[in-house]
Amino acid sequence: MNFSSIPVVKLPIVDATTDPLDLLVLGLSLRMKQLARTSPKFIELIHDRQFRIQIGTDLGVARQILVNNGQIDTVSGDAEKADFVLQFADSEQAVKTLMKGDPTAFMTGMQNGTIKMEGDFSLLVWFNQAAKLIPPKIPKPVKEKIQLARQFIKDKTGK
Repeated sequence: MNFSSIPVVKLPIVDATTDPLDLLVLGLSLRMKQLARTSPKFIELIHDRQFRIQIGTDLGVARQILVNNGQIDTVSGDAEKADFVLQFADSEQAVKTLMKGDPTAFMTGMQNGTIKMEGDFSLLVWFNQAAKLIPPKIPKPVKEKIQLARQFIKDKTGK
């Protein structure tokens, strides 16, 4: 699916747009809010810390994740100067790179100029540590059902 074919509209009630990157970063920040209440490891990562991480594109999509002494919040756009900025060429590349979670994908993007980073690079290390805690733990019986469903889809589609 080509993300650029999806129309982008502003969703004023939730301060978001339908841009895939904006929705992904909004979802990440909501999960971080949950972890800030339930995960001792995540609470340790945000305790007594104050910073802003901005994830955006060259096309103007941007969202900031705010860490403020144990609290997580998010704001659309570049409201204030961020401590660390992660800038992608477009939303499609951003979503694919972030979902892959592979450090080599970041390095490749930086080398070819489609990913730019500026600011406090220690926050990139922080973001990588936080990202490891974001996926929820899936119970073993559910994992088995997912595996069966994947195999079924593979058998039916050949993919």
